[in-house]
Amino acid sequence: MVLKAMRNEFFALMGEGARAHHARRQAEYELLVQGIDGETDVAAQERLVVKLIEQRVHALVIVPADSNAMLPVLLKALKAGVLVVNLDNKLDDRALATAGVNIPFVGPSNFQGSRSVGDYVAKQLPRASRVGIIEGPPGSINAKARSDGFRAAIAAAGLRLAAVRSGHWTQTQGRAAASELMRLAPDIKALLCGNDNMALGAVQALRELGRSSDVLVCGYDNIPSVRPLIAQGLILATADQFPVKQAEYALDVVLKALQTGQRQTELPSIIQSPVQLVTRS
Repeated sequence: MVLKAMRNEFFALMGEGARAHHARRQAEYELLVQGIDGETDVAAQERLVVKLIEQRVHALVIVPADSNAMLPVLLKALKAGVLVVNLDNKLDDRALATAGVNIPFVGPSNFQGSRSVGDYVAKQLPRASRVGIIEGPPGSINAKARSDGFRAAIAAAGLRLAAVRSGHWTQTQGRAAASELMRLAPDIKALLCGNDNMALGAVQALRELGRSSDVLVCGYDNIPSVRPLIAQGLILATADQFPVKQAEYALDVVLKALQTGQRQTELPSIIQSPVQLVTRS
């Protein structure tokens, strides 16, 4: 299993879920969990995959650092006979179709998850209020899907989108993005953040600007660090996409395929996992 930023609490939980799954079924398979330091370090993740191909692993479950850039090395894995399953951050559908391959995706509907969060925030605001979006990196399908969900909620509630900035999934860049959005549009009433790390950064920026009491913040992931802030009302809502369950679902797909002799082309294209709105109440 190759994950993204291992220092991100979400992926740490995913790794723990994978190890717990293995602990229950040790006789059936061996597990190696690896990951990169940065969220978008494609080169480092490519090197991990190449090493695993060289080690002749039977299967690879991967959260790609980029939905397009990681595909070439995954095609190499497929050519080498490695079973490949895509977890959490979906590979680009058009790129997969162009390559003519089936790589199953295990994960939730990011659009529906963020739409539910956006709808909840929108209910707290008067019509025509201005809001900002802090999204993930441009190469992430997850980032686009979550922003699309936020946009749908904004449009349905009659709110106005002031501006969008990328926080690149990190707290530091989320803080910078929030500060910039507040400078551009001081009348913003909510910051909709594509993950909890960026929401934590937005909370920090609003504290520094003295705006914590009049700007709502939401996130996505329900990592442990945001739960006290939700209890305090500093983060209004987030979405739990159950990283432990995602890991379990993916490993179940892999084990079934290996044990029954399923080929890559015979695997289901999508295995949808749950996502749930989380609020203080």
